[in-house]
Amino acid sequence: MRSVVLLAQLNEIDLAIDAQKARLAEIAEAAREPAALVEARRGLARAESDLAHCRAVQSELEVAQKEVADKRARAEARLYGGGVRNPKELEDLQRDVAQLRRQLNQAEDHLLEALICSETAIQAQAEQTAILERLAAEHGRKQAALRAEQAQIKAKMPAELARQAAVRQAVPAALLATYDNLRPRRGGRAVARLDGEECSACLVAASPFTLEAARFGDDLVYCSNCGRLLWGE
Repeated sequence: MRSVVLLAQLNEIDLAIDAQKARLAEIAEAAREPAALVEARRGLARAESDLAHCRAVQSELEVAQKEVADKRARAEARLYGGGVRNPKELEDLQRDVAQLRRQLNQAEDHLLEALICSETAIQAQAEQTAILERLAAEHGRKQAALRAEQAQIKAKMPAELARQAAVRQAVPAALLATYDNLRPRRGGRAVARLDGEECSACLVAASPFTLEAARFGDDLVYCSNCGRLLWGE
């Protein structure tokens, strides 16, 4: 078999291996959590923090509201219990009861605001949880498919590498060095097949002499336009 044909075979194997390695790198990159999922986790964390804050405020206000209510109840019991008869003391007690009623109204208003805050935070937490669960499920499904593809590629890789090694062993060392030097400078495609009279890589027509040499000669022939090795049948 002509050396250039072996190089062409090797080039196809190398390109296939390059593609498989590139795909494995893409799969590895895709294994990372997408930005939307990361943001969903942050969103849920913020919602949980907001809910904890609202509940803490609500708890404090419930304690404060109960204290004011208890004070008012005790003051009203004294005021209406008949035990206080001194006019000045009764007047002071009436003022205290009125003030405690105002304080209780304010405490109840604040507690209502805290309850609304908690309800809103609970709803926000539920929404963020749903978003996170949906995105996590989507990511999980994609990861399962990617892992399956990754396993298939890795299973095929040893056979491809064995073919690569066998062909490289069959190519003369000097030609192999030429090929290895040329391939990275031509984007991985070092050998191009003739498509009629054109180089299949750059689509530029070759001269009659080049066509003859590429099809039947034993020496390496280069495309005059892109510099790749040409071969044909």
